[in-house]
Amino acid sequence: MKTIFVTCGATVPFPDLINSILSKNFIDCAVENGFTRIIAQIGNGYTETLVNQVAKLSMADDYMCHVMADELGCNSIASSFKFESNGLEFIAIEYSSKIEDLITIHGDLVISHGGTGSILDSLRLRKPLIVCVNDNLMDNHQQQIADKFENSGYIVSCTATPSSLTKSLTTIQGTTLKQFPTAHNVIFEQKLVDIAFSF
Repeated sequence: MKTIFVTCGATVPFPDLINSILSKNFIDCAVENGFTRIIAQIGNGYTETLVNQVAKLSMADDYMCHVMADELGCNSIASSFKFESNGLEFIAIEYSSKIEDLITIHGDLVISHGGTGSILDSLRLRKPLIVCVNDNLMDNHQQQIADKFENSGYIVSCTATPSSLTKSLTTIQGTTLKQFPTAHNVIFEQKLVDIAFSF
């Protein structure tokens, strides 16, 4: 299954990103580009809000999730369903102990919050990456970090709105991103320092 893997970070939920992912425009764009599943790591404590949110969507009655929680590195699946209109599958988990495995196995495209660790996980695994900046965080440097990576040609960045995220999804389909260096050497270390801390 062609899958978008979304990570909001392990601790602080990112409601604007989840709202954008679940928007009609984004879902339609994902399906138009051949995606059949979204797996979203939504952050601790967001399950009740998400369940209330997805209850308003039109879901297929006969859907059964075939991915087990332990495969996703978690104790339980927060929510899973299939959109009635187009068959896109959506699976949400709060936290995973296997993020790198999930990105490797299921990440045909990764959409991440702007945390440096999450960005580097995807880039090291050579996955196409959209970085969605959470500008609601205090003392937030995510925008500067995302701008540095985007200006260097490694990612596409956006804001947490349905239109911006949908535009980024369209953009990344026709873009060849640069491969991030993965060798452990002085040049790599200096590049990382320059990108992450030069703002």
